[in-house]
Amino acid sequence: MYSAHDTSINSRFSVAIVGGGFSGATLAAHLLQLAGPSLSIVLIERAPFRARGIAYATQESRHLLNVPASNMSAFADDPQHFLSWARSNFDSGVQNGDFLSRRLYGQYVESVLDTAISRRRGEFQWRHGEVVGLRTQTGTTELVLRNGDKILAAAVVLALGNFPPADLRLPGKAAHSERYLSDPWSPVAPEKTPVDGEVLLVGSGLTSVDTLLTLRARGFRGRIHMLSRHGLLPQSHLPDSGYSTFKNFASSGTAIGLLRVVRAQVREAELRGEGWRSAVDSLRTATQGIWQTLPRIEQERFLRHLRAYWEVHRHRVAPEIGKVLKHQLLGGQLRVHAGRIVEYREHTNNVLVTLNERHRGTRRQMTVDLVVNCTGPVSDIRKANTRMLGDCLRQGLVRPDALSLGIDSAHDGAVINANGIASECLYTVGPLRKGNLWETIAVPEIRAQVADLASMLVNKHRSRQNFTTLMTETVRYV
Repeated sequence: MYSAHDTSINSRFSVAIVGGGFSGATLAAHLLQLAGPSLSIVLIERAPFRARGIAYATQESRHLLNVPASNMSAFADDPQHFLSWARSNFDSGVQNGDFLSRRLYGQYVESVLDTAISRRRGEFQWRHGEVVGLRTQTGTTELVLRNGDKILAAAVVLALGNFPPADLRLPGKAAHSERYLSDPWSPVAPEKTPVDGEVLLVGSGLTSVDTLLTLRARGFRGRIHMLSRHGLLPQSHLPDSGYSTFKNFASSGTAIGLLRVVRAQVREAELRGEGWRSAVDSLRTATQGIWQTLPRIEQERFLRHLRAYWEVHRHRVAPEIGKVLKHQLLGGQLRVHAGRIVEYREHTNNVLVTLNERHRGTRRQMTVDLVVNCTGPVSDIRKANTRMLGDCLRQGLVRPDALSLGIDSAHDGAVINANGIASECLYTVGPLRKGNLWETIAVPEIRAQVADLASMLVNKHRSRQNFTTLMTETVRYV
């Protein structure tokens, strides 16, 4: 059996996975299912817990999944896996359309890994530590950990998940502010914030929704403001919105053409009584293909003009959370603003923020007790605060994708270096592939990537083993 604190951990492995959230944990599970005895895997995670990542490490029971239980299996070929687990380990009455807690889902992902470990065919080690650098050599990669340890691996997979938001550069804000939080996942109710005060969340997406729920759970009774460029809140799922089959009414290579296609799909869905949600959901299987056919200039146009609208309709909140938001809006406990901050003045007891309102073109001032950066994960790897990626960029081992949404990668997840060459030993999976795939942050998309990557890595390992055996036999008989 493996040990999380095993000091005798081997230094050479077939596959090293950097990042132990959903992507890394399920990749390890898939590899262990496919592995033979010669395959060795090390999973390296800098957090002290396994199989969680940012999303599923939350201990707040009000943080719910954004996808119904029926579509949250870690295995595409076993769609009932999560449902069966939840019914056995949580509540026998869980239904297909239920939106369960993310904390519970983290337990599920850990159980997926634990089950694979218990049935493993190959060797597995879990390492608590932070990778700060990579050194590539012929046929192997050296991973350097913060404590000085070194690990060798034939293949390395970067499963880093989402990064914290980039720090906001607000005019007038000092480098260190007691009334500003750059990371929404840090404690969001400092002692200087009165329970009946006012809080400004910069951003109005899923991160802001999580922060609102956390504030309320911790007893904050005051008013919460959300500010974003468009002032849009995520839409909510309906208990049963039906499901359409995507029809490419007018194949188009432009962002405006894509908008017309989606609108036509929505009209047809509404005529069938299904609603716009079913039309948007029908795009799920086609989104990556559509994205990859768009020229870069059209992808950039989509990001500038349509991204915010796509996000709030595509990535919806659970019905229960939608009701909370509606209730808070109607009661005045939540206010949403469209615009940007043009001035930030911090005083002893509060912060005076000046907003440039998007629709009115006027400025207004707002006095709040706390400002929280809820702009969502930073996607430009040049701005991500990780030593390992900084080291890889300096060496030219990786490069940002053309849209600076992640790491540039080939169709199989192989990382593309600064010279435009796909690596034979360095891969990535999950949100870091967003620039190339666009839809790559949710479980249904990531599990497909994980399955494909695991199969490819196992086949490559077998090919190396066969080649080594062949060469050994050849030398023996020469």
